[in-house]
Amino acid sequence: MSQPSLSAGREREPHVPVGRLDDGTWVHAPYGAMLPVEAGRRVVCHACGDALSAISAQHARRHGLTLEGYRERFGLNRKQSLTAPELADKRRVEGRRRWAHNNGVRDGLAVGQLMAKSGVLYELGAAAQPAGARRPQGRAAASRDGASAALRADREHRTQQARARWAEQARALGFTDLEEYLTQRRTEGATAHRVRSELGCGGRTAERLLAGPAG
Repeated sequence: MSQPSLSAGREREPHVPVGRLDDGTWVHAPYGAMLPVEAGRRVVCHACGDALSAISAQHARRHGLTLEGYRERFGLNRKQSLTAPELADKRRVEGRRRWAHNNGVRDGLAVGQLMAKSGVLYELGAAAQPAGARRPQGRAAASRDGASAALRADREHRTQQARARWAEQARALGFTDLEEYLTQRRTEGATAHRVRSELGCGGRTAERLLAGPAG
């Protein structure tokens, strides 16, 4: 699905579709992105156009989806927040306040981290699911091999767009292309931080680019 554009500063009309999925389903927010409205106080549901403080599990069920299924159907990253920016900021501030002033919160989080690292949390979650309900590893749909064809195509498109931006930055630095830039930086023993700053990519991406031609 092509991503529709919204003019800067122009509020969307409520419940008016902005595009269609490949199967013909109308969508009310751009594929692969959340659409904040009302100065970030709400986000638009892709499926129905409602403006909500967050896409909750209960709301997703109205459309026959889990939160994981919602993200996959509308091309969102599996870690994409479905919460309006203003609410997310409030929760972040409150979380930091509780962490700073509540010993019980810090101790509880420490226990949870240990359980996660040891695999206990995964085992407890698997045991709580009905037989056959839990997919292997719990992440099959979000993996590169398990994702839908549309989601894989969208990821590939995003990757190509990102590499085009990095190549443009490399040319601006005087190199003929991205590979010449990376070869020179590897020869110099450049840090990922330098590559990140010069290309405008993420830190982990910079590490992968420096690791070898495959990037």
